[in-house]
Amino acid sequence: ADALLFAASLMPGELPEYRIAPAGPSIPTNFINGIHLRKVGMHRVELGNRFFRVVVDTEQAAIVQAYNLTADTYRTVNLVETTPEHAEALRDDIHAAAAPQFQPVPGVPEGNVGWTSLGGQGSFSQVEFIEAGPLRGRVRFSRPGEAWELVWTAESCALRWRAQKGFRFTAVSAWPFLPFDRYVDVTEYEWPTGPEPEGPPRHQIAPRPSSKLPGGLGVYYHHAHNYGALGVLALDTNLTWTGIGSRRFIAESPAGTTELALLFCSWAGPNTLLQARREARVVLEPLLWTVRPAPDRSDTIRVPAPRTAAVEYDYAGDDPPPFVPEALDLDGLWELAWCEKGQGPPTNHWRTVRVPGTVHTQWLPRDQIYSRQATWLSSKEWWYRRSFVVPEPFAGRRLRLQFGATDYYADIWLNGTWLGRHEGYIDPYELEVTDLARPGQTNQLLVRVWTPVSYYWKHRPYTIKGAYGAVDQKPDDITALGITRSVRLVACAQVFLKDLALATRLTEDGQAELEVELEWDGQLHEPLVVELSLRPRNFQGSDRYRARTTVSGPVTRLVLPVKHPQLWWTWDQGRPNLYTLEVRLRDASGRVLDGRSLPVGLREIEKVGWVFYLNRRRLFIRGTNYYGRLYLSEMDRAAYQRDLELMLGLNVNLIRLHCHFSNPEFYDLADELGVLVWQDFLEAWYPEDTRFSVRAAALYDPLIRSVCNHACVSLWATCDEESLENYRDLTKHLAARPALLDLQRRPVVRSTGRYGDAHLYYGWYGGSIWDYTRMTEPFVSELGATALPNYETLMKYLPGAWPISEHIEEWTFRRLQIPEAMRAWGPPGNLSLKDYIPRTQAYAARLFQIALERARRLKYNPTGGICHFHAIDLWPSVTMAAIDFDRVPTKVFYTVQRSFAPVCASIEYDRDTWPTGTPFRCKLWVINDRWEPIANATVRWRIVDAHGREHQAGQQRLDVPEDSALPLGLIQWITGPPGRYELRAQVESAAGTQVSENVFEFEVRP
Repeated sequence: ADALLFAASLMPGELPEYRIAPAGPSIPTNFINGIHLRKVGMHRVELGNRFFRVVVDTEQAAIVQAYNLTADTYRTVNLVETTPEHAEALRDDIHAAAAPQFQPVPGVPEGNVGWTSLGGQGSFSQVEFIEAGPLRGRVRFSRPGEAWELVWTAESCALRWRAQKGFRFTAVSAWPFLPFDRYVDVTEYEWPTGPEPEGPPRHQIAPRPSSKLPGGLGVYYHHAHNYGALGVLALDTNLTWTGIGSRRFIAESPAGTTELALLFCSWAGPNTLLQARREARVVLEPLLWTVRPAPDRSDTIRVPAPRTAAVEYDYAGDDPPPFVPEALDLDGLWELAWCEKGQGPPTNHWRTVRVPGTVHTQWLPRDQIYSRQATWLSSKEWWYRRSFVVPEPFAGRRLRLQFGATDYYADIWLNGTWLGRHEGYIDPYELEVTDLARPGQTNQLLVRVWTPVSYYWKHRPYTIKGAYGAVDQKPDDITALGITRSVRLVACAQVFLKDLALATRLTEDGQAELEVELEWDGQLHEPLVVELSLRPRNFQGSDRYRARTTVSGPVTRLVLPVKHPQLWWTWDQGRPNLYTLEVRLRDASGRVLDGRSLPVGLREIEKVGWVFYLNRRRLFIRGTNYYGRLYLSEMDRAAYQRDLELMLGLNVNLIRLHCHFSNPEFYDLADELGVLVWQDFLEAWYPEDTRFSVRAAALYDPLIRSVCNHACVSLWATCDEESLENYRDLTKHLAARPALLDLQRRPVVRSTGRYGDAHLYYGWYGGSIWDYTRMTEPFVSELGATALPNYETLMKYLPGAWPISEHIEEWTFRRLQIPEAMRAWGPPGNLSLKDYIPRTQAYAARLFQIALERARRLKYNPTGGICHFHAIDLWPSVTMAAIDFDRVPTKVFYTVQRSFAPVCASIEYDRDTWPTGTPFRCKLWVINDRWEPIANATVRWRIVDAHGREHQAGQQRLDVPEDSALPLGLIQWITGPPGRYELRAQVESAAGTQVSENVFEFEVRP
């Protein structure tokens, strides 16, 4: 570095004195780095310190994220507002009719594109890390006609920004967006005049008329809550301001290079401006200083600068067995009873049940758990109890009572003492019981669980349970609850590993890095060493890596460089290679105190617009939506293995966990099988209440931590089809949680079905299936229509319920949307149920073939992917699933399978009936989603009738480029006699092997 940085005083007249002495070659220089600066994927740079975090998108040449880290934890939100304001952005959105009318800011261009500059053109072509700590950061971004330079120091909330011609802020997260609802500048004649809790009216968000920034400083903040604050400091007094004080503004310079500073200052209610002025003085006020020789050269440094612990690297040999903690398994036989809410604990009618499980499966006969007889259980509170003896060797150890999951509210008592309440449905948690457990004696454990019964959007539920609280595909009044995963008592040392987070990065030289962040619990009273080792898990390889360092604080961060990495790929593009990471905490004698073993996939996932990149290669998404079972306690590894193999049979490379988190076994298998996971959180239609938003953000954190180390997780989506008000409020609070907690910085979608992602239900909730032939959305994460399940499955839970019109209550309970069904399928008339089912499945299959293949033909122009809705019925029901509850595929399954084949002969048509003797026409395409070309391929097609007789045929030989969608031409035929026909098209390799086959069913009528 070319400078020394000292803390200076803002108190006039104070004269701090510093002495500088040479360190000498033997003094370690591994100082703690207060500067955060790193590249994230291909197009982002993240920078900051303990006061702020900023992300620059080099493709957009804009600041797209900015967080004030001094805000309250769950009010730390992105201060850059990129929500589109034009009506076209809400096309196909179910809330489009409620779109607000945004008032323009005079003189400021529309379009929320982040915070950028007025000079230069296009994307940044070069990024230079000039200085990366430990006390100062400097980074330069260059593009034609301009260079930015951002400068900040470790202990300042100021970020200096130098660019050409001026700055454009479109937009700041200020009214009508959240959180800022106040703006004030520093004119000495108006403010501050004293504490005013609400702030005078002139401090509302609105453009100010002055072209100069009064006092050179303007501040945005919230009048009542700590969202931090954002100050804008004019370091160039020649800047001309337009719109300052509103959500969007520009600052123009008559000269070339100009500069301002962003102040991420602390919030202080009505005195927030005073905090901003203090920080502005740090940036602006000149310091008078003098350098002179020290009078005594023998002085030693009494308090050395803090340093990080040294890290030792080597190539590991064979690893010892994984660490297994001392634990008492508390699964097995418990007692269970129920009572009315608030009336417990029960005094009688206890039954012996097996834990883990859901009360529905524990209390009812198997044939009732998915019936109307199961509707009463969710409205009661349920009590579990058991006794156990704590092993005597546990004495003197820290004891933690661990629950794999409880659903939904859980109160826990040990030996009569209330330990606390947990809210959640699938996240693991633990309680400290060191002072309450009695080693060598009998202990009593009591757990009460209960759940609100949510009636979907009608009551705007306050439960944070996603689809498993309320969704179209399940009955409103059957909601799971219970001790749903394992329970155990763990004995551990005084310091243990509380949390572990990973980040995997590809480096510019083709290698990889594994960053590991370890959080410890307990007081460090002796020297401890943490050791990491990395080795191949599911592939052959000789490379072994090891790193060790001293634990010197509550958080330890290590980076393992990996040479010649074997990357994790989806099944359709390569192998899902996994490593095993072993973490061990050792004391001074080398004894292992704690440890963790987990699979690691080295990979990067990015989303540019709505195009996904895996390991920096463009990947078209072929996806489906998935639930599992209504009672997640029934889903073990074998059940997930079956479901995942069925879904991969659809040829999908992504599974959207629709509005829920799943059990750990699901993510383990997705890692192993090589399929991406789109991770949803909430459903839709939640209360429009900021208090709920903050609470939901707090409950999001443990779920993120529980799955964020899995290679399969590719994206976070906070909500589904939320109202525009909740998009403004709820999703604003939620989106910041993965953005800050996830070390891998995966993409975050605030609400599905909006702003580029569409939920299309043409032919079901309106419109026609032929509307899909005109679909042009950049991404579709839901589309579909219901079909009846297979006859044998349907007879198990709807026997004798025919015709539908005479059994409306039964079919409605099984979630059939009868008005939509009759409109789509047409009334059954005199058909039997067995004869009617094929008509319904053919209708949905036609819809999916049209839509899925249309999206694939629009590959990257503009479409980045499409997700079928949905894969498997989560209970015995009649929904849009391609696979029924008994896990039997329907006709829809096989259609999706063909339309999603990685290499597909796609058939483009806009009708499915022709009169006899008329020209039949449709277009033929070949689509290749693989990253390898297919040389000398042949695409064959033929038209056959119901008896298999061929009426027309053709073929074309060509080289199919990698990752492409190519039109091949027009198929024409003068239709033959009336009847049903099929157009069969297949792709063959150069060796004549069939790669895939597609089928278009159509009819010729008289």
